This record gives sequence, structure tokens and C-alpha cells, in this order.
Amino acid sequence: MKHRITVEGFGYRLRPVRLNDAQFIIDVRLEDTARNKFIHAISRDVKAQEDWLNDYFNREGDYYFVIENRVTGVPEGLIAFYNEKDGKAEWGRWVVKEGSLAATESVDLLYKAAFESVGLKELYCRTIKDNTEVVSFHESIGEKTRCILEKAVNLNGIVYDEVEQYADHDIFYREIHPALEKRSIMIFKRNFRIAIGDFEFHHIGVASKDLNKDFSIFAFLGYSKSSEYFEDPLQGIKGFFIEAKDQPRLELLANLEGSDTVTSMLNSGNKMYHFAYLVSDIEKALQVFINARAIVISPLKQSTFFGKRICFLMLPNLYMIELIEK
Repeated sequence: MKHRITVEGFGYRLRPVRLNDAQFIIDVRLEDTARNKFIHAISRDVKAQEDWLNDYFNREGDYYFVIENRVTGVPEGLIAFYNEKDGKAEWGRWVVKEGSLAATESVDLLYKAAFESVGLKELYCRTIKDNTEVVSFHESIGEKTRCILEKAVNLNGIVYDEVEQYADHDIFYREIHPALEKRSIMIFKRNFRIAIGDFEFHHIGVASKDLNKDFSIFAFLGYSKSSEYFEDPLQGIKGFFIEAKDQPRLELLANLEGSDTVTSMLNSGNKMYHFAYLVSDIEKALQVFINARAIVISPLKQSTFFGKRICFLMLPNLYMIELIEK
């Protein structure tokens, strides 16, 4: 069915399948014949896949998603829940590209979509009993086995038993989600390091009306000046850096005369208004954050202080970050 549910995780997101995903569906379904032994075969004909999708778009109670990597913006798999009835639905059509690490978080996000966006009470899945690897996965994440369905499916002329496993709202949030979330964070950090390279915290930017007055207050917290005073006409700011043992480096910033760069922050009371990070490849890092729905609010430009390029982005949670070329 046509739906608008998008669920964001740490490293992956689920977004609705679209008609122009037809070729990707074919490619990922047919990528590895051995791995796809226990799913129904599909045609390589894109038009046939588009016809199937158009039929799906008119079907109720069927939610089909593309699994997208938030770091790279690249689709890595498919997953769905369907046959919705009495607060329950079956989940499946689950396939990820060879080498992808999307499996763990895609399942976590699917349950969230079902329980939080649709309001279901239970998801269940039916896996061919001989597909021991997938049956074991469901067991390992904490899904419960309800029954064995004998001679339940005919696949390529062979009749198989199916294992029905399930989790309701309580089981998912008490047992399954905490473990999946922990693993998802670890996978995201790995993907992020691979995609972005060096990513090193540098400072917190602090908006100031009066640099010397603010510095005198931070001095009570153990801070000392760690740079010379500087002015940056391109950014319309002036300031200096301060540091203290076991505390984050701060950049005190005020408007240059005639500029209003930090005025909105001061008016909102959000004095500590951005985090700054050193990156080895600033174009690559910039694209990673754009893929994760960050908005560029100040494009790449030369920094007077660093002598390297910098840029500013607004994250989806409305927090600002600065990237600094290493």
C-alpha cells in the first residue's frame, strides 16, 4: 500500500518503497542465488516488477520498505509487514545486500514502525524450517516460537514446514529492542568511521555580547586563553579560544561591528550554539551529514583562524555543528 511511514535509526532508515525501486528490488533479490534459496523467485523483467508494485500500492494492510544507509544514502535491503488483521501482522520480504550490516537495525525499525506508527500489538514471521540460519536469528533476538506449520509452503516444487515466531509490544520493548539498539549503535559507529575517516572533537562555540566579560566568568571555572584574539570578516565574528583541564575547549565569539552572526543565538539564550569537529576529508564528511538530513547553513569557506576550510550545518534536531578541514 502507499504509505508515508519513514523510521530513522542510528545508521539506517526505513522509507516507503517507490515505483522507481523496481530495479533495486530485482537486483537485491537475485544477488545471491544460494542465499535466496528459501524465497520465491522473481523475474528480471523490470516491467513485471513495476506491475507488482502498482498492485501492491492498491493493497491495504501491507507496508513495504527500502532499508537505506543513513551514512551513505545508499539502499541496502528490503523489509515489510503485511496481512494486517486484529492488531497483528506478518513480517517478511526481508533481504539485505551481501556484506550489508543492515539486518539488526532494520528489524528494530520495522517493529517500531508497526507498534508506534501503525499501532499494532504483535508481529509474527513464518520461516521455512530448513532455513536454519534465519530461524536461529529470530530466536537470538528474543522472538518466541509459537508453532510449526506442517507442509505450509510449496517453493519451487518442494513442500516445506514453517516455523512461526512472534513478539508482542511487551516482549519487543522489554527484551528485543534494548539488545538490538545496542548492536545498532555499534554497527553505526563502525559504518561512520569507515565513511567519514578522521572525526575529532575540537571545540564548542559560545556566543558572546562581551568577550572579556564572558571570559572573566569562565575563568572562575578554570579556563585560560589558549589563542590570540582574531577577527574573521567572512563570518562576521571576532573572538578567541579558551581551555581548562578536563573540560571542553571553548571558542568565545562576538559580532564584528555591523554584523549579526551570533545575534539570533544571543536572543534565543542559546549561548553554547555549536559543536566543531576536525575532519580529514571535508567534502566527504559534508556529504555524509547531508545524507543524514543535515542542512548546510554556511557553505565551505576559508577560515581566517584555521587557515583551512570550514562549514556549518544544522542537524535534524536543530543543533548546529561546524566541520573544520584538518
